[in-house]
Amino acid sequence: MSSLLARAPRSLLALAAGLAALASLAILFTATGTQVSVQDGVLSVRQPSWFETQGWWGIAILLIFAGLYAAPGLLYRRGWRGAAVLSAAAAIVLTILASMSIGLFYYPAGLATLLALLSMPFDTR
Repeated sequence: MSSLLARAPRSLLALAAGLAALASLAILFTATGTQVSVQDGVLSVRQPSWFETQGWWGIAILLIFAGLYAAPGLLYRRGWRGAAVLSAAAAIVLTILASMSIGLFYYPAGLATLLALLSMPFDTR
């Protein structure tokens, strides 16, 4: 049982990284708005993709968020618990702040990261 608890932070951080990558892909391939135009009396409605509305900067944002959730797991595996905690907290806070523009896509990754933080053992040295 104790080995399961010892592996929980690593497993949850790996899950968070995977969920963040899936969220980035979901955002990339999901219509992110509605574009309405009238030309010669003909109404046309289309739903552009994330890339069409945000361009290359939007792709960079998705890569940054995927990286934000991959970093805590990598840092924790290297034994840098403090850096892992700081980067995990940054990922969660930035997800909350960006949720008005990106949406709730990254919330499952944020929840997995929060659970990983709660399951990390305290260092009493």
